[in-house]
Amino acid sequence: MRICELFGQTTVAKVLSEPIAWGLMLLCTAGAWPIGAAAQSITQACQPAVSDLKTVVTAAQRKAAGQKAIPPITDRQFGFAWPDSEFGVFKTDVGYTFFASDGAHHNGNNKYGSVTRTFGTLDNPAGTAPPIDVIIHPNRDAGVNPNYGSYTYLGGGRIYRVPEGKPGAGSLLDVYHAEINTDTSFYSLLGLAVSKDDGFYWTDLGEIIRLNQPYETDLAGFDLGSPRLVDSPDGQYFYVYFPDWIANGTTQPTTATIVSVARAPLASVLEDAFGERPHAARFEKYYEGAWGQPGIGGLSTDLNPNAGYAGSANVAYDSALDRYVMITDDTQHIAYAESADGLSWTLPVLLRQDENNQTSFDYAVPIGTGDDPNVLGEEFYVFFTYGSAQGWAGNTVQRFTVTCR
Repeated sequence: MRICELFGQTTVAKVLSEPIAWGLMLLCTAGAWPIGAAAQSITQACQPAVSDLKTVVTAAQRKAAGQKAIPPITDRQFGFAWPDSEFGVFKTDVGYTFFASDGAHHNGNNKYGSVTRTFGTLDNPAGTAPPIDVIIHPNRDAGVNPNYGSYTYLGGGRIYRVPEGKPGAGSLLDVYHAEINTDTSFYSLLGLAVSKDDGFYWTDLGEIIRLNQPYETDLAGFDLGSPRLVDSPDGQYFYVYFPDWIANGTTQPTTATIVSVARAPLASVLEDAFGERPHAARFEKYYEGAWGQPGIGGLSTDLNPNAGYAGSANVAYDSALDRYVMITDDTQHIAYAESADGLSWTLPVLLRQDENNQTSFDYAVPIGTGDDPNVLGEEFYVFFTYGSAQGWAGNTVQRFTVTCR
């Protein structure tokens, strides 16, 4: 997956091992033409103030965690390339459980990426226990996802725990990020995976989102990020947010949306995931006021076409605002936007900017400080991977505090 939010990029192996060629590779959706713009008439309720920047995982802590990972890491070239996705977080009686991808190569499925679980605190996500670093296995029914073998990357960490009273209660669902190599970069897509044993074993349920632009071998790179299943305002659907590449007859994503959304009925997602033939439910993209376009390859509307900042869109509900909050990063900026209905969004405002072209902000994600870290309040954290010029050997995990005024 990306070491930064790139839409023209080298292969995964090169991204992990070579310096970032900014001028050649960076093409963020903020510079793309808006497609099917959504109406925007919402006033921002929170005036975010940023404070308390802190390193919560040092490069030395990352290395130490990788040396005791279970099973042992097999990629000696890149080591423990974690976290190579946004965190998924749950609070327990004894601390916090974190999920994220280890972006290095894994022999178990001959792919980069994983779903890695750590036990720690909000001050130290790496913790002291050995990380559980496992792959996403193919579905036993090969017909569920015939594309599994073509993925060169497969991983993620934005986990949804099924609540009590629902099919699969207590099980975990992961919106994974997968990649297929192109001649010069990669084509990314989103799928679902399930774990019924708290993250020790993951099974692929198949794809849910593909770009409107079909895969071709000569395409420039495009990154959909690693989002999470988000409950709709009425609680009847799961929303998934992502940038989309609207096909334009070229190999370049000059008609990309800044953020699009797809949904599927919550009941269908759970019934299909935990039924007799476990598979991913059908998602539909939002396009021109309706939910009629297929998640696999359909058209989509840009929900925030005038935004000055773009990148992966990670959304969480804020109980203090009674609104959704979206945190985006484009490698050099982390920004904030909000919405009352999940469709109309405020123009994003800048939270933090990196002025060092040899470093990057990646995988920014909001995390609450209450009983449920996936619900925000008047104050919350933003965690991100701080990419160094030395690559994974020097990368750290940082966070800052956002306070609404």
